[in-house]
Amino acid sequence: MQAGQGPSLATGQRSLGPGGPAYPLLPVLSEGCPATSGAAVQMPLEIAFDLGRAGRTLFDQPPLPGLDRWAPLLPPLAAGLSMGEGGTPLLAMPGSVAAAVGGLPVFLKDESRNPTLSHKDRLNLCAVSAARAAGAPGVAVASSGNHGVAAAAYAARAGLPCLVVTSPGIGAGTLAMLRAHGALVVAVPVEGRWPLLRTVVARAGFHPVSNLTATHTGHPWGPEGYKTIAYEMFLQMGRRVPGCVVVPTGYGELLYGLH
Repeated sequence: MQAGQGPSLATGQRSLGPGGPAYPLLPVLSEGCPATSGAAVQMPLEIAFDLGRAGRTLFDQPPLPGLDRWAPLLPPLAAGLSMGEGGTPLLAMPGSVAAAVGGLPVFLKDESRNPTLSHKDRLNLCAVSAARAAGAPGVAVASSGNHGVAAAAYAARAGLPCLVVTSPGIGAGTLAMLRAHGALVVAVPVEGRWPLLRTVVARAGFHPVSNLTATHTGHPWGPEGYKTIAYEMFLQMGRRVPGCVVVPTGYGELLYGLH
């Protein structure tokens, strides 16, 4: 058994809205908090943990691949779903890069070393685990890039069909990877992607691993996988915290997970 493995300490879903109402781990509340959402904003949820039960030796392990080594601090992971994601190298950048920021050391966390070449694998390990836990007949995602590829790969690993709703301008390389993982790819104009996704979720019962709402709520389980990047950096820097982290940000799930 790897160091740090053990049962999840997750206790439920917790709203980020006023008062932080709590809900069970399932069903996944992918359309926002029922109590604190409104027409203007749909409040996202996160996962709550019984951190008092976390073992003190959890961080006495090397940052190697396989997020199941962080299982106590993640939602319940489906058995056998991990493909060795995480444990990506932290690379020191050349002196010229450091010189541009006053001589401070600069490092790059190389997330291209994940199984489908992006950090989205960390999210989809958790989100597809939720699909398995919910007994969903399949996985659905709206994406034209890395998120769709990762969702398709983890759905295939879980033995679930995957519908990827994408845009007509999807790149040939991305399309080839989606099809290689067995995904059904449907290209529609951008404004039609989310209405189609919501229809598939409502009528076919597929589990959504991307956003369904007008304002971004995302998947409550998914961003938990991004926390592991911070855990790894802490260990790779000799149990030190970096002075600054620069994060590519769209919906902000990676940024939130790191935070």
